[in-house]
This record gives sequence, structure tokens and C-alpha cells, in this order.
Amino acid sequence: MRKIQQPDDRNGVYGASILIALARPHCKFLAGWMVPAEGASTRDMADLEDRIYSVVGSSVKDPEVKADLKSLGWMNRRIAVSEDGTIQILLRLPTLLHPSLDELKLSVKKVAEAEIKDWASSKGIRTDIRANIEAIATKPVPWLVKDEEDQKELESRLGPGLANVTHTIGVYSCKGGVGKSTIAVNLAYELARLGGRIGLLDLDVYGPSLPVLVKPHDPAVRKSPVGAGMVYPIEHEGVKLLSLGFVSAKSGVPGSGEDGGASVLRGPMAGKVVTQLLKGTDWGDLDILILDLPPGTGDVQLTVCQDIDMSGAVGVTTPSKLAITDAKKGIGMFSSLGIPTLAMVENMAYFDCNGTKHFPFGKGFPEFLKEDNSNMKIHPDDVCQLPISELTNTANDSGLPLSIARPDNASNELLALEKLAKIVSRELFRLPFTIEVEDSHVTFEDGDEKFSLSSIQLSKDKNSLLVRAFSEGGALQKRLPPQILRNRDPRTGELLEGVDESPGTNANDMVTIYKATSTVKPDVSADNVSADRVEKKAKVGYEVTWSDGAKFIYSQRAIAKAVGGVIEID
Repeated sequence: MRKIQQPDDRNGVYGASILIALARPHCKFLAGWMVPAEGASTRDMADLEDRIYSVVGSSVKDPEVKADLKSLGWMNRRIAVSEDGTIQILLRLPTLLHPSLDELKLSVKKVAEAEIKDWASSKGIRTDIRANIEAIATKPVPWLVKDEEDQKELESRLGPGLANVTHTIGVYSCKGGVGKSTIAVNLAYELARLGGRIGLLDLDVYGPSLPVLVKPHDPAVRKSPVGAGMVYPIEHEGVKLLSLGFVSAKSGVPGSGEDGGASVLRGPMAGKVVTQLLKGTDWGDLDILILDLPPGTGDVQLTVCQDIDMSGAVGVTTPSKLAITDAKKGIGMFSSLGIPTLAMVENMAYFDCNGTKHFPFGKGFPEFLKEDNSNMKIHPDDVCQLPISELTNTANDSGLPLSIARPDNASNELLALEKLAKIVSRELFRLPFTIEVEDSHVTFEDGDEKFSLSSIQLSKDKNSLLVRAFSEGGALQKRLPPQILRNRDPRTGELLEGVDESPGTNANDMVTIYKATSTVKPDVSADNVSADRVEKKAKVGYEVTWSDGAKFIYSQRAIAKAVGGVIEID
């Protein structure tokens, strides 16, 4: 289980308590200024504070990640009390987009009030003290960052603008005209409504649509002092926005400005524009940055996926068989890049007539998944169906997204968008806790010896790759044909969709380095691809640049599994 890195508390250990006290004018530190229970001394109240922190922190487990609050670092040490005697307990969460926040608060409240009752009984004090639970979000850090070294490496690779963005996700479609940008905009505002710190970047540089769908009160793009050539995003209704359409037409970039006309960009030029929009923007503190990608699977998608560590993606399609076929290709492409599709949106799926849903194009994607979901890795419940809707169209034309306007007669649309936002927030919240902790181990079929997962090393050796693992007793080495690693999900190490490794390309030839009789067996060269460069990326993994131009960061888990390792979590 991974402990989320907490930000530097510049106010000391009491900073969060000061925050809650300032937020509530009649709230004071429990062990400091006042005694809420008659007959209790200041020392008694300090004892109560310690007991609440200890008992609640160790016994309440987060319902999503199944770890106690103290080990997660989410339980604030100091506790405050208001003048009416209510104890204020503060939770410091990595984000307020917690899928089970109400359940977590209720659990903390029950345990805290039970401990207060036991404490009062042990002191012979009669009291009816109640607990109120508040939650705040700490400063966001990229989900793959574990320490200062990782943070420095990320900033050197992505620049300062993305240094405090926890997750980046893409919204994609493999056909134009399916409502992808509409979904991206409404997803952003729905996530913000649920408490998230959200940004939205329109990367459809060939036809930016964000300035049409959203009309900011102040559309000016201003310079940021963070770095040369960097700008601030536009903030509107709680979401940070940027699009080539908001950039001044005087910038010289084809298609810039709201009335910039058609954008005619060759692949390399499009890639440069995308990189500038993404890395040249000072995004500040964000839980999620949503990228509205252009339709298809071209240069822009590859540039983004290879430049940054995307946490996931959302696919958009319509119910037609042709659109679903293309959607499968999109899921396959993102999967091959190690990026899971978190949810699928089936837009214009049905229309509602007198309370009855009619599906003129068939039941579409959910039914397809029930029939054949062998390689899709998407649950039918993670498909969101939106109706054919005049309300959505009107909202688009007015520049006031449906998730902001929230008309009373748009319940079907809003429920579907809320479902989508909750799926995305659930999957992203759980993601950091699916990574093994550093003391996890890997074993190989050749023996029972345990090797530290964090010790896995990858290097290039002529036409093949070498994997080394270390344990207390020594080390071992395996030669890994490049094609085997290329056929694996860079994050999980699972075999990619549609890949069938032939018997002649296994990676189970082991060399135990510390044995004098060891010999290196002949290399098995990959047929179609080779690794041009291998570079360590802090504790995230190893970046491999392939001979066909592709570039992926492989986790140590993926590397270990590619050579037949079995992961054991301690």
C-alpha cells in the first residue's frame, strides 16, 4: 500500500487545525483554550485528543483503499472544539474526489463519539460531546511521484506547469461528430461540482471547439512568471481552461483565435503546438487535467501519450456498429500505450418519449460488451448512455454547458454525466494504491528466492535487453528479447490485447551472477523491433525508446513480469 506524499506544512503540525479554526470563528484547539466538559481539566482534554487521534487513526480504515487513516497520513494530529462543545476532526485527503467520502466521515464520527463516551466514563464526567468531521484536500502531487527525486525528474521532463497535477486523462473518439468535446466539457464541470480541482485543455488543434462550448467572462490568456513563454489558463466557473481558440490570432499559429479559420498543420507542427499548450501552461494545483483529444489515432494522440504519464482515458462513441468498431480500435491503441480506458460514453444512444426509452440504433455498446468483452477490460456498468437531447444542443450553442446550467428537465442527461464523473473519480482515486510498495518482492519459477521489486534494473545489451534483480543473497540476470517487453502493458506487465507470444520467444533463460559456473545463453533477437535507448526515470521505471520511434515508460513490475516474475506484496 502506497502512502500518499503529504505537502510541507509551513505552519507546523498545527497548520490544518489553524485552517479549520479560521474557517469556524467559534472553534479553538481542544487541549488549549477551553474545556467543553464540566469537571475536565486541560490535561484531561489533552488526553482525549491523544485518544481520538490514536483510536480513530488506527481503527478506521478507508473503504476504498482498505488502510487505516494513520498509516495513510490522513488523520490530523490536532483536534479543535467549537463553543457549543462539538469536537472538530479534520481529515487531510489527497483529493475531495473520494468515492466514499460520506461513508468515511460517518465511520470516523461513530468511532470518535464512542471513544469520547468511554473517555468521559473513565473520568467520571457526564457529557454529550458530539464530533463533526471535516475534510480538506492537500496540495496535489503527480500520482507516480513518491519522493523529492521523482518530483525533480518530472519537472525536468514536463516543466513546472504540470508539477502539481495529480492525474492527466484523455477524452478520445475514433470518429468525428460523436460529441467528444461536449462530453469533455461537461465531465470537467461535473468533476468540479463533486469537489475536484479540474483543468480542461482543448488539444483538437485542427478545429478547437472549446471557445464555442464555453464563454468565459474573461477570455484573456495572460503570461505566467513561472517560466519563459508560459501562460496562465483561463478560469471559468471553477475550471481552468485553455484552447488554441483562446490564443491570440496574432500569435502566428494557424487556427489560433476564436475566428482563426481552418488550422492547416503538418504532423510535426501539430506536435509542437500540442506540446506548447500542454507544457507551456502554468496549471497550478489540479486533481485532474482533462485533455480533449482530436478524433482518430494520429500524431497528436501519440505525442501526448509518449510525452506524459497519462492515468487513463474516456472513450466516446455512438450506438452504430461502425462507430463501435472504431471505438474498439481506440481502446486497443490506448491499451497498447499502457493507458486504460476508464469508461465509455455512448452519446445519442436513445430518446425519451413519455418516460419510455427508445433505442433507434440498437442497445449498442453495453450489449456488445455483454457478448464479447474478452479483451476490452471495460465493465458494462462503466458505459454511460446519453440521450439524443435538444437540451444538450441548446447548452452547446449558448456557451453554457449542461453541467453548469442544470435545467430541471435535463435529469437523464445530468444523471449520466454524474455517473461518468463518479466512475472517473473512483478509478483515479484507487490508482495510486494499485502500485506495489517498495518492499514488495518478485520470485521466479527457477527457485524460491525473493528479489526486491525496487531493485529491478533494465539495460540495453546489443540487440537485446538485460534485466537484473537483487536479493540479500546475491543477484540474477535474465536476457529479455525486446519484442516480449514491447508486447506488454508498460504499467501492469500484462500481455497486450491480441498478442500471442510464440513458444520460441520465452524469456526464462536465467543467469545467476554470483555462481562461478554461470554462463550466458544465446540471445533471442526480436523480429520486428529493437530498443534504441533505455533510460532510468527516477523510481517510476525505465523509459525505452524503440526503433520505430515509440517511447514508453515501463514500471519495474512490468519488467519483472516480462521475464516471468511473480509479484508478492508483503
